[in-house]
Amino acid sequence: MRIRSAMNFRAMVPALALALLVGCGGNPAPAQHAVDIHPDDTCAVCGMYLDGSPGPRAEAWVTGRAKPLMFDSTRDFFAYVLQPENQADLQELFVQDSARIDWRQPARAAISFIDARRASYVAWQPLPGSMGPTLAPFATRAAAAAFVREHGGAVLGFDEITPALVATLDYRCPARVAAASGHDSQCLAGPMASASLPANPHLPFPPAPPERPERTPPQP
Repeated sequence: MRIRSAMNFRAMVPALALALLVGCGGNPAPAQHAVDIHPDDTCAVCGMYLDGSPGPRAEAWVTGRAKPLMFDSTRDFFAYVLQPENQADLQELFVQDSARIDWRQPARAAISFIDARRASYVAWQPLPGSMGPTLAPFATRAAAAAFVREHGGAVLGFDEITPALVATLDYRCPARVAAASGHDSQCLAGPMASASLPANPHLPFPPAPPERPERTPPQP
């Protein structure tokens, strides 16, 4: 009788352990993935609709929200995530892979996003984003380097991007890259930004037309 009771108790142990795990809040948190972009989504920084503007988008899961914050440009994304008051609540972060999107009309699908912390970024590149100069993210450093050889800029990792760099980001390489980024990165000069965007960022980027000299009105 005692042997049978001991055997029954051993059989109940896994079920008891599972019940205790659930009762103590042991359920794992649901995985946070990138989500599809919808026409009514707006940027958490500038408030503009994401639809209708060029360049890669970004998403940030933060504590207490049922869906991620959306950003219409990687520049606005970094302006938010680099703020000290926001960093404690940051969870999973995603950016669109520039190799997977039409720069002129970025995809809405979640599959176009990659882990922001593992991405490589091209700063001081000539393709404009929603709010002007922006960073072009890539899934691999090799892809980012190939983009730089064609369009110019400098390849940086997530941790190399600083608030000062974001605030002063331009289409051209700064005079001192180390001072702008805090790292001794090499910046390759590329063509100037143009209103005529290629559908695919890897296609040749047309340089801006030369500026016409101003005409001086004839003196009377």
